[in-house]
Amino acid sequence: MTDSKLEKLIKTKKQSKVNVIIVVLVIGFIVLIACQLIFFGLEIQERTQTTSTVRDGTAGTGSGDITLTADDIVLVSCSDDDLTDAVAAVRRSVVNIDVAGGDVGSANARKGPPLTFDMPSTAALAANEETLGSGVIVDARGYILTCYHLIKDYPNVSVTVFSSSSVRQIYKANVVDVDIANDLAVLKIESDRPLPVAKLANSDMVRVTDTILTIGSPFGFEHTVTGGIISDNKRSIVIGNTVYEDMFQTDAAVNRGSAGGALINGEGQVVGVNTAIASPSGYFTGVSFAIPINKARPLLLKAIDG
Repeated sequence: MTDSKLEKLIKTKKQSKVNVIIVVLVIGFIVLIACQLIFFGLEIQERTQTTSTVRDGTAGTGSGDITLTADDIVLVSCSDDDLTDAVAAVRRSVVNIDVAGGDVGSANARKGPPLTFDMPSTAALAANEETLGSGVIVDARGYILTCYHLIKDYPNVSVTVFSSSSVRQIYKANVVDVDIANDLAVLKIESDRPLPVAKLANSDMVRVTDTILTIGSPFGFEHTVTGGIISDNKRSIVIGNTVYEDMFQTDAAVNRGSAGGALINGEGQVVGVNTAIASPSGYFTGVSFAIPINKARPLLLKAIDG
């Protein structure tokens, strides 16, 4: 009898200890949840205060407020100044590819073909056969990238390099190498000074809707800049019997004389070489194509370093 009561007493004490442990665990759990809720509430309050500060640019009364001024906020966008800098970075490295006929040496800038006030001036534009197209200086020693179709029928071509808006230098050019499959050619001129070089971008990074600019000499109007976006970055086109794959399609104005010129991004780096337009009339109608610059890299390595 006595033993039975003792056993019950021991069991009761053990159960009490277990109950105490359970109660302690429950209370600890409740305290933990409460702390997390308090911390979460403080964090939300701090974020709200910071957001309010960013909106009105003034400081609040809490210690967690952050004051931002106009100088502290940078808007990521492509401004007019960015495009101006982009053009300035590459414009002097874009050249004219001409039919050799003029004297080699210094010359004044052309004024373009003669026009009339009658619209359109198609006869005057069609009569301008002096400018074949454009090219891009890719090496300071005088290597120039252009389109193969511009020079394939002309054994003698000349290149016009622009020293300023009014002064240009004409050089005789030699064909170093060509890539017919990609409509590319490398020319070489001999200059007594290093020439301005365009920076080449990674054209694999170009995305649809990216802002682009073109620089060329449409109808002989030298160093004309046009702009648009990348309409497609993987377009396949057929010219004659040749298929050109993974071309850039843009809505930037490209006309005769623009082919071979630079297609550049907002940082002034060449992403492509203008080559063709889709048009029933032969004049720009809103669809132009460019060769991604990465397609030219094997030819450039072979022609320059080979």
